[in-house]
Parts: sequence; structure tokens; C-alpha cells
Amino acid sequence: MIINPKVLSIPPYLSTSWKNIISLHLEEKSHTYILIVQLKSGTKIEIPNLEKSVIEKIFNSHAKYLEIDTETPKATSNPLSFGMPLKFGIDSIDSLGTAMQHNPAQADTPPLPSEILSKITKIVKVLGIEDSQHLPKPEPHCNCLHCQIARALQVAPDGIEENLDEEVKDEELTFKEWEIEQTGENMYSVTNPLDTQEQYNVFLGEPIGCTCGKKDCEHIKAVLRS
Repeated sequence: MIINPKVLSIPPYLSTSWKNIISLHLEEKSHTYILIVQLKSGTKIEIPNLEKSVIEKIFNSHAKYLEIDTETPKATSNPLSFGMPLKFGIDSIDSLGTAMQHNPAQADTPPLPSEILSKITKIVKVLGIEDSQHLPKPEPHCNCLHCQIARALQVAPDGIEENLDEEVKDEELTFKEWEIEQTGENMYSVTNPLDTQEQYNVFLGEPIGCTCGKKDCEHIKAVLRS
């Protein structure tokens, strides 16, 4: 059982973050009180036989979450969370070409890590979209994602033209979608490496659940694969 201002986990009834919960209230049935948890998905969960101290802790944690949520400014979108497909399908060239458009609003984007930039440029070359028809030239004083990658395609890091025939390993064609970290017994933190604001908690006990509120979601699958 985990009860804090971030997570409400009461196996086997539910395990989710407070952001997925609309309200709490108690109902009296058969001379006992049952905690009713109303989820945003519309699901109503009944949790019986809770001790008074546990019920108080649940309500206090929910109140603290509401206070924090009200005081914390909403995070702005991460410019690194661009629409590049993680796994390429039939229409991936068009999808990648659309994502790689010059964007002046991202002119001050921090430099991409060299490892990520290197993998992206290899993928772009493998897909054959590094020519000017698909990828316009970079602007000289812009650091948006398009311009960073376009500059990397023009000149190799060591100043020598890269070998376009170099074999690219299959694993390099797939980005690491999620960072997985175990935070407790059967509890895992799942984070988007390109947008650390996107984070979920996965519980692999009974029942299996994720704070995204969906069953069989990609976050649960990512933990099971890790």
C-alpha cells in the first residue's frame, strides 16, 4: 500500500496517480464505511474495510496533491519532444520529413546530445531524405531541431564526409522509448527520456496497473520488456 501526495496504491483495488482521480467520498453500507474513488475514466472503485487512520491519510494526501497541483505552474511543452516516429513504418519518410521542418520558435533549443544527434543523422540517411527536396538548408543562427540535424548532415563531427554506405545496426533504428526505474516492490517509474515531464508509475502486483489509467498500455509493456 502506497499513499502519498503523488500516488494512491491500494492493492488489489487500484494503483494510480492522483491526477487520474476526480473525487473521494465515504458511503455507509451494512454498518461499515466504504471508500469510493471516482476516476476520470468514469470508473468508480469501492474499497472496503479500511482503518480510520488509513482513510484519514488518503484524504490528507489528496488534499496535499490538490494544493501542490494548484500552486505548481503547468510545464511548457518540451521542444525536444518532436514528432519523430520511434519505429518506422511504410509512411515514416513522410512523417519524418514533416517533423523536420524549420521552426523559428525553437531557435534557442539546447544542443542535442551528440549520441542522439549521430543516431538521428544515420537514420535520416538510411531513409534517404537528407537531400534538399525533403530537408531544407539550416538557418545560420537557428538551433531548432531541423537546423541542428541539417547541419550535422552537411558536415561529419570530425570534419570528414561520412560514409553513407556504413552499415547501421537494427537497434540504432529504434530510440529508447522509456527510462525504467524500480522505485519499490513491484513499483516502477516510467519516464520519457526526451520529455522528463512525461512520467508514469507502473504496479506489477495484483492487479497490474499504470497511472495513465489504461489497461495493457505501452508503459506496462515497457516495464515487462525491461
